[in-house]
Amino acid sequence: MTKTELQAIESRMTEEEIMNRARTLRPVGKLKDKGGKRFWLQADRIATETYLWDPKPLCPTGILKVLGSVTTYHRYCHPLLFKPSVDECIYQCPYPEATAFLIVYDGVIDKGLERHVATTVYFSGDIPQEIANRKIKW
Repeated sequence: MTKTELQAIESRMTEEEIMNRARTLRPVGKLKDKGGKRFWLQADRIATETYLWDPKPLCPTGILKVLGSVTTYHRYCHPLLFKPSVDECIYQCPYPEATAFLIVYDGVIDKGLERHVATTVYFSGDIPQEIANRKIKW
C-alpha cells in the first residue's frame, strides 16, 4: 500500500456517506471477561474516539457469517497507542453486505504510511434493533 493509494481509499466516501454506513456496519469484539464470546460494542463516536480502549459490550452478536479478512490501516499517534476508529473500518470495507467487523491487531506499524496495521474481519448477519437504533456522532 502506498500513501497515494491509502489517501484514495480514505477520500472515496464523504463524511455523510460514512455516517450513513455506520448505521449498518458496527464493531464487535471478543471479550476475555465474557468467556471469549463475541459482543456488539458501544461505538457512538465513530471518528473521534476509539472503542477498544475501554470496550463496552452491549449484547451478544449471535450468529454472524464471516465474509473475509482484510488488512486495514489506522491513524498513528504513538507506537504503543493503537486507537482504531469505526470510520477507518467503514471506508476500508470491501463488502457492501457487511454488518459487523472485528479488528485483530498484532502490533505492526507501517512507518512509511505512519499507520498502525491490523487485520479486520468483516461479517454479515442481523443487527439487533437496540444496536441499530443507537445514536452515532462523528
